[in-house]
Amino acid sequence: MPLSVALAKSGNRRKSYTTYLKPLVTAEWIRQLTAAHPPQPPNATPAGRTQAHFMIHGPSLYNNLYKIPPYLNICTARNPMSLTRFRSQSHQLIPTHKFTVEIAQRVTYDQKICPYCDQQATGNEIHIMLQCPGTKHIANDLVATLTTLLTHSHQPTWNSLTLYQQASIMLADPPPTLPQKFHQTWLHATLPHILSYIAVLEAHLYNTPHAMPPP
Repeated sequence: MPLSVALAKSGNRRKSYTTYLKPLVTAEWIRQLTAAHPPQPPNATPAGRTQAHFMIHGPSLYNNLYKIPPYLNICTARNPMSLTRFRSQSHQLIPTHKFTVEIAQRVTYDQKICPYCDQQATGNEIHIMLQCPGTKHIANDLVATLTTLLTHSHQPTWNSLTLYQQASIMLADPPPTLPQKFHQTWLHATLPHILSYIAVLEAHLYNTPHAMPPP
């Protein structure tokens, strides 16, 4: 038994042991994540949904396992569920995630075709937000805001970032080079714009004839 736990009062021993275990469990979780999802080249094509998720959100995943993501803590006035769906790659309204109704199963990752432009759209969040001519214009105001904030924060310019880094920032991850002490300030400045953008994008996906109806 760890000394800190042994010295704790009997009524606090369970809480003390939990506190002792948290960094150990988090370290093991990070070790397994790193082993299962090693770093990829900046512009590599993901082989599946999970790999795409780690290529977009990788840096933000290596935090304390027991802490709620900062963007959820800050979103008190508005519901961040739409943003959460995009971040988790589980939004069924993104056209490249739709089911093939004829055979009642999801299309495989490398077979996804975007109905807006008929292109193969592996890594669909990037395609929908930054590449597809049917939807990328929705991000114009957000991209302009983020471009200005990056400059004012003395961070790499928007155009110097990879598509994965751009998508990550658009989905409420702070820039990878921004010191952690400024993360809260960054999120407070960007989240209202990000949530507004995601709401408009989601409405567009709901209203498109190509998308699945809401459940």
